[in-house]
Amino acid sequence: MIPLELTPLYSPDSYPNRFWAVERNRTNWSVLIREILSGNVLTKLMLEAVMPSLPDSHIAIFDSHSLIQDMYNHPALYLNGTAPLNVTGCWNSCIAPFGGGNLTCTVQNGLVTVTYEKINRTDELHPSEQADRIIAREIALMLEGKTSKWTTWLN
Repeated sequence: MIPLELTPLYSPDSYPNRFWAVERNRTNWSVLIREILSGNVLTKLMLEAVMPSLPDSHIAIFDSHSLIQDMYNHPALYLNGTAPLNVTGCWNSCIAPFGGGNLTCTVQNGLVTVTYEKINRTDELHPSEQADRIIAREIALMLEGKTSKWTTWLN
């Protein structure tokens, strides 16, 4: 799983939006999602444990969590465009009143093609088109059997 606690939806600074418009303890919400993400480590341990029972098998673990964390920590390595890089916001943000109602949405400058290149998130949850391209490139390397910094092969 990706580092969901970095998304506007699950961060401690989250706001009511199209995905969740119910009041909540935002700090608890963010901590809970981090605890759920411990499943990444458990999955790797389980796959390592099952390997001896699968002779001649090759299992690849793609670490999308670390890739997206690196995109967040080092956006200049991944995002481009002439505007300032943005890893904390999104280009299509919608704020909802608690309990539902009409959304107040903002599409940043309406420059979707440019904005995709410089922002790491499309909305409060989903990666941007540029982030998707980077993830797809790294997964393609793995599927081709090539080296990717984000892939661990279990043999």
